[in-house]
Amino acid sequence: MQVTVRPSGEAAHFVPATILGHNLEMCIGVGPGLSSDRLANPKFMGPANPDNGIARGWVSGWNHNFLGTHYELTPGLYLSGGEAQLIHNYSGRERGILQIDRKIRAGETLEVTLWVRGQYHPVTLRAGLRPLDAGKPIYCEATLAITRTYWHAVTATLTAPVDDDAAVFYIILPEVGMVWIDQAHLRPAGMGDIRTDVLAAFDTLDIPVLRFPGGCISTSYHWKNGTGPRHLRPEEHDPVFKFTLHYEFGTDEYLDYCLSRGVTPQISVNVGTGTPEEAAEWAAYVARWYRDRGVEPPLMYWQIGNEHYGAWEIGSMSGEQYVEVLRAYVPGIRANYPNCRIIALGVTDGELMRHGERAPWRAPILEQAAELVDVLAIQHYCGGWDDDPVKRQALVMGSATGISASLRQALDDIAAAGVEMTVAMTEWNMWQYASHHDNRDFLEKYDVQHGLFVATILADYTALAPALELANFYNLFNVMGIFSAHGPEVEASPLADIFRLYRPAVPGQAVPLAIDSPALEGAEVPAVTGAYLTTDDGAYLFLVNRSVTEEAQVKLEGFPPSGYADLLVGDDLLGGWQAGAQCFEFNTLTLPPMAVARVTVG
Repeated sequence: MQVTVRPSGEAAHFVPATILGHNLEMCIGVGPGLSSDRLANPKFMGPANPDNGIARGWVSGWNHNFLGTHYELTPGLYLSGGEAQLIHNYSGRERGILQIDRKIRAGETLEVTLWVRGQYHPVTLRAGLRPLDAGKPIYCEATLAITRTYWHAVTATLTAPVDDDAAVFYIILPEVGMVWIDQAHLRPAGMGDIRTDVLAAFDTLDIPVLRFPGGCISTSYHWKNGTGPRHLRPEEHDPVFKFTLHYEFGTDEYLDYCLSRGVTPQISVNVGTGTPEEAAEWAAYVARWYRDRGVEPPLMYWQIGNEHYGAWEIGSMSGEQYVEVLRAYVPGIRANYPNCRIIALGVTDGELMRHGERAPWRAPILEQAAELVDVLAIQHYCGGWDDDPVKRQALVMGSATGISASLRQALDDIAAAGVEMTVAMTEWNMWQYASHHDNRDFLEKYDVQHGLFVATILADYTALAPALELANFYNLFNVMGIFSAHGPEVEASPLADIFRLYRPAVPGQAVPLAIDSPALEGAEVPAVTGAYLTTDDGAYLFLVNRSVTEEAQVKLEGFPPSGYADLLVGDDLLGGWQAGAQCFEFNTLTLPPMAVARVTVG
């Protein structure tokens, strides 16, 4: 196909880096994935197995566990909150608990830390790693002396001799005695509590703004639990996703990451189970956190709730009720953190409890609470499936137009109300696979089609700025994550390449483009779309060939006659990228099917 691209000649407009924002939602597998711990349920959260009294994730370390041993998950006897695991050996035979399917790598040194207390007399525990097959020799083992009757930490190191994704970690009490374990950790030695390799992967995106603690989970997230020493932080039952709410990576770690990397913070406030006072205290804590480090509190976004217009959300409400929420929450946050931008939820209407019932949402905010709000936010997910890849691409790219349309409608409504306000897309993505019932921790298998979708939306966002102040892709890690880690390795999805491709171009000035392109097969959108941005360091032309089958011969009018293009090319919609480059001359660029190009201009 033949495509012509040229600057339209209209004045450029500013595009903030914050259109490349991300979400870090602390739900399901995100918290455990950020922790360096190789163990599941390290703080022995209940309920216990009714057959043996052992916390979930752990099992008896002996084939016959009913003779000479008592296990109990004792409520109220804890250090960090919840329960502690009792091992009472009154037989003198080896008894204990273990976890299977622990991933280890040959040569790595792992640190065991147990928070324990004894009873009556000192005992010695053995902790180690062995193969899943019980008859084979153990890999490594250490002894830990428990001499105190109050909570204390004991540590030892283990060196793994082999690669094993199904290793067994065990804690054995080989003698008569009683010991309670409040928490057990198995971490790479020297790494600390948080995975530095995961944070290093985040760094490759040069994230401009990061939303925390996320979306729906924010409705049950109590920020104080994510502060102070990590061994004292509780784990809680999560009423939203029905998993466990982890606080190992909490407010302190989040702010430290943002400060050390120059990331603009964005906090979503608990409206579902929180109070205005709790939110105001959070704002005061954050301001004090910065000042304690000799830093004036930077510009920070505070989002009031998440999707409370939906019947699925904890704290679901009407637009009129949300106006009252804004009046209750915003003054305390502004008073305690003046350098803030307040984000309000801004969908057109809300979904009430009865199916099909809807009520106005945006109008009450614009009419009754506009003075409290700086940014009006919406959240939007796209998708579409057909077994035919060409038809599927048409459905997906057709649905992508809904994101820009919803933002433009919000801007039109703001203008009609005569108020000053920008807009944000605080969650956006293409959703094809993820579910809560497939035992895969809400996995979205990112592929070339997702990459073409993301490249399209980012190009659209440049045209909406600066009225579009902020956009956060959902999600950064594990849950629908750009990155994932369910073991020692961190994996990057094809979407990481798209965000890295766009990042050098923002902040910048967007010059409108005129693109003459045939329509995408089966859809009423152009096959080729793009954006043109200029910065102090250079100028970048982005082009996206969304066709599954057709190569595009792109004629570049009004650009230098030769140049260099970084390319991401997909062989299959459900596959990954092949990265490459192309030098072009005579203002003609060849764009393969399913390709994204960043052309360095000049």
